Amino acid sequence: MIMAQLLGKKMTRTVGMFLGLGVLFLSGCNAGVQQQPAQPVSPAVTTVPPAVSINALMVAWMDHSAHELWDVEQTGRAPKTDANWRELERHAIQLLASGTLISLGGTGESDREWSQRPTWVIRTQALSHAALSSLNAIRARNLEQLIRANGLLTESCEGCHEEFKSSLPTEGIVHQPY
Repeated sequence: MIMAQLLGKKMTRTVGMFLGLGVLFLSGCNAGVQQQPAQPVSPAVTTVPPAVSINALMVAWMDHSAHELWDVEQTGRAPKTDANWRELERHAIQLLASGTLISLGGTGESDREWSQRPTWVIRTQALSHAALSSLNAIRARNLEQLIRANGLLTESCEGCHEEFKSSLPTEGIVHQPY
Protein backbone atom coordinates (compact mmCIF):
# COMPACT_ATOMS: atom_id res chain seq x y z
CA MET A 1 0.00 0.00 0.00
CA ILE A 2 2.82 2.41 0.84
CA MET A 3 4.41 1.45 -2.46
CA ALA A 4 1.19 2.32 -4.34
CA GLN A 5 1.07 5.71 -2.63
CA LEU A 6 4.68 6.45 -3.51
CA LEU A 7 4.10 5.40 -7.11
CA GLY A 8 0.95 7.56 -7.22
CA LYS A 9 2.85 10.65 -6.04
CA LYS A 10 5.72 9.97 -8.41
CA MET A 11 3.28 9.42 -11.30
CA THR A 12 1.45 12.65 -10.51
CA ARG A 13 4.73 14.58 -10.60
CA THR A 14 5.73 12.90 -13.86
CA VAL A 15 2.41 13.72 -15.54
CA GLY A 16 2.62 17.30 -14.30
CA MET A 17 6.17 17.62 -15.65
CA PHE A 18 5.12 16.32 -19.08
CA LEU A 19 2.15 18.69 -19.22
CA GLY A 20 4.37 21.62 -18.30
CA LEU A 21 6.92 20.70 -20.98
CA GLY A 22 4.11 20.29 -23.51
CA VAL A 23 2.80 23.78 -22.80
CA LEU A 24 6.31 25.25 -23.13
CA PHE A 25 6.86 23.39 -26.38
CA LEU A 26 3.56 24.54 -27.88
CA SER A 27 4.08 28.15 -26.85
CA GLY A 28 7.54 28.04 -28.43
CA CYS A 29 5.97 26.92 -31.70
CA ASN A 30 4.01 30.16 -31.84
CA ALA A 31 6.92 32.42 -30.87
CA GLY A 32 7.73 33.35 -34.47
CA VAL A 33 4.11 33.82 -35.49
CA GLN A 34 2.84 37.35 -35.20
CA GLN A 35 -0.70 37.18 -33.92
CA GLN A 36 -3.29 39.53 -35.32
CA PRO A 37 -5.64 41.25 -32.89
CA ALA A 38 -9.06 39.67 -32.86
CA GLN A 39 -11.43 41.38 -35.26
CA PRO A 40 -14.78 42.24 -33.72
CA VAL A 41 -17.55 40.17 -35.19
CA SER A 42 -20.58 42.24 -36.01
CA PRO A 43 -23.89 40.51 -36.47
CA ALA A 44 -25.55 40.89 -39.81
CA VAL A 45 -27.93 43.81 -39.64
CA THR A 46 -31.30 42.91 -40.99
CA THR A 47 -34.40 44.97 -40.73
CA VAL A 48 -37.96 43.92 -41.07
CA PRO A 49 -39.84 46.33 -43.28
CA PRO A 50 -42.70 48.11 -41.51
CA ALA A 51 -46.05 46.45 -42.05
CA VAL A 52 -48.26 49.40 -41.08
CA SER A 53 -48.13 53.17 -41.18
CA ILE A 54 -46.84 55.26 -38.33
CA ASN A 55 -50.32 56.73 -37.97
CA ALA A 56 -51.91 53.27 -37.69
CA LEU A 57 -49.44 52.37 -34.94
CA MET A 58 -50.13 55.64 -33.14
CA VAL A 59 -53.89 55.25 -33.26
CA ALA A 60 -54.04 51.53 -32.47
CA TRP A 61 -51.37 51.38 -29.80
CA MET A 62 -49.77 54.62 -28.71
CA ASP A 63 -52.86 56.79 -28.23
CA HIS A 64 -54.46 54.28 -25.90
CA SER A 65 -51.31 53.79 -23.84
CA ALA A 66 -50.65 57.52 -23.53
CA HIS A 67 -54.23 58.21 -22.46
CA GLU A 68 -54.05 55.50 -19.82
CA LEU A 69 -51.01 57.26 -18.33
CA TRP A 70 -52.53 60.73 -18.61
CA ASP A 71 -55.82 59.57 -17.09
CA VAL A 72 -54.19 58.90 -13.70
CA GLU A 73 -54.32 62.66 -13.21
CA GLN A 74 -58.12 62.70 -13.28
CA THR A 75 -60.00 62.63 -9.99
CA GLY A 76 -60.40 59.08 -8.76
CA ARG A 77 -58.19 57.57 -11.49
CA ALA A 78 -54.90 57.34 -9.56
CA PRO A 79 -53.63 53.75 -9.29
CA LYS A 80 -54.65 52.13 -6.01
CA THR A 81 -53.65 48.48 -6.37
CA ASP A 82 -50.68 46.51 -7.63
CA ALA A 83 -52.84 45.45 -10.58
CA ASN A 84 -53.43 49.14 -11.47
CA TRP A 85 -49.69 49.82 -11.37
CA ARG A 86 -48.93 46.71 -13.46
CA GLU A 87 -51.44 47.87 -16.09
CA LEU A 88 -49.77 51.28 -16.22
CA GLU A 89 -46.39 49.58 -16.49
CA ARG A 90 -47.61 47.65 -19.53
CA HIS A 91 -48.71 50.90 -21.21
CA ALA A 92 -45.40 52.63 -20.44
CA ILE A 93 -43.52 49.69 -21.97
CA GLN A 94 -45.70 49.92 -25.08
CA LEU A 95 -44.86 53.60 -25.43
CA LEU A 96 -41.18 52.91 -24.89
CA ALA A 97 -41.21 50.29 -27.64
CA SER A 98 -43.20 52.63 -29.87
CA GLY A 99 -40.39 55.17 -29.87
CA THR A 100 -38.20 52.58 -31.56
CA LEU A 101 -40.92 51.36 -33.88
CA ILE A 102 -41.88 54.76 -35.26
CA SER A 103 -38.22 55.62 -35.76
CA LEU A 104 -38.14 52.88 -38.43
CA GLY A 105 -40.76 54.53 -40.60
CA GLY A 106 -43.88 52.88 -41.89
CA THR A 107 -46.07 52.31 -44.91
CA GLY A 108 -47.81 55.69 -44.82
CA GLU A 109 -47.42 58.23 -47.58
CA SER A 110 -45.00 60.45 -45.62
CA ASP A 111 -43.52 57.85 -43.29
CA ARG A 112 -40.30 57.16 -45.18
CA GLU A 113 -39.53 60.86 -45.57
CA TRP A 114 -40.34 61.56 -41.91
CA SER A 115 -38.17 58.76 -40.57
CA GLN A 116 -35.15 60.09 -42.47
CA ARG A 117 -35.37 63.62 -41.07
CA PRO A 118 -33.04 64.46 -38.16
CA THR A 119 -35.87 66.13 -36.23
CA TRP A 120 -37.88 62.87 -36.46
CA VAL A 121 -35.05 61.08 -34.69
CA ILE A 122 -35.02 63.77 -32.00
CA ARG A 123 -38.80 63.47 -31.58
CA THR A 124 -38.74 59.68 -31.30
CA GLN A 125 -35.95 59.91 -28.74
CA ALA A 126 -38.01 62.43 -26.75
CA LEU A 127 -40.92 59.99 -26.79
CA SER A 128 -38.66 57.17 -25.60
CA HIS A 129 -37.23 59.38 -22.84
CA ALA A 130 -40.71 60.38 -21.65
CA ALA A 131 -41.88 56.75 -21.73
CA LEU A 132 -38.82 55.62 -19.78
CA SER A 133 -39.44 58.35 -17.20
CA SER A 134 -43.02 57.09 -16.90
CA LEU A 135 -41.87 53.51 -16.55
CA ASN A 136 -39.39 54.43 -13.80
CA ALA A 137 -42.07 56.39 -11.93
CA ILE A 138 -44.53 53.52 -12.21
CA ARG A 139 -42.01 50.96 -11.00
CA ALA A 140 -41.26 53.25 -8.05
CA ARG A 141 -45.03 53.57 -7.42
CA ASN A 142 -44.53 57.34 -7.40
CA LEU A 143 -47.61 59.20 -8.65
CA GLU A 144 -46.02 62.67 -8.48
CA GLN A 145 -43.08 61.48 -10.56
CA LEU A 146 -45.51 59.88 -13.04
CA ILE A 147 -47.39 63.16 -13.39
CA ARG A 148 -44.10 64.94 -14.19
CA ALA A 149 -43.29 62.23 -16.74
CA ASN A 150 -46.76 62.72 -18.23
CA GLY A 151 -45.78 66.34 -18.85
CA LEU A 152 -42.75 65.14 -20.83
CA LEU A 153 -44.99 62.78 -22.76
CA THR A 154 -47.42 65.59 -23.58
CA GLU A 155 -44.57 67.83 -24.77
CA SER A 156 -43.19 65.01 -26.90
CA CYS A 157 -46.51 64.21 -28.55
CA GLU A 158 -47.56 67.82 -29.12
CA GLY A 159 -44.17 68.82 -30.54
CA CYS A 160 -44.20 65.95 -32.99
CA HIS A 161 -47.79 66.60 -34.05
CA GLU A 162 -47.07 70.30 -34.60
CA GLU A 163 -44.15 69.48 -36.87
CA PHE A 164 -45.34 66.34 -38.66
CA LYS A 165 -49.08 65.91 -38.25
CA SER A 166 -50.61 69.35 -38.13
CA SER A 167 -53.85 68.15 -39.72
CA LEU A 168 -55.73 65.36 -38.00
CA PRO A 169 -56.88 62.78 -38.73
CA THR A 170 -54.37 61.47 -41.21
CA GLU A 171 -54.94 58.51 -43.50
CA GLY A 172 -58.60 58.61 -42.47
CA ILE A 173 -57.75 56.80 -39.22
CA VAL A 174 -59.40 58.30 -36.19
CA HIS A 175 -58.64 57.57 -32.54
CA GLN A 176 -61.53 55.78 -30.87
CA PRO A 177 -61.94 56.32 -27.15
CA TYR A 178 -61.60 53.13 -25.13
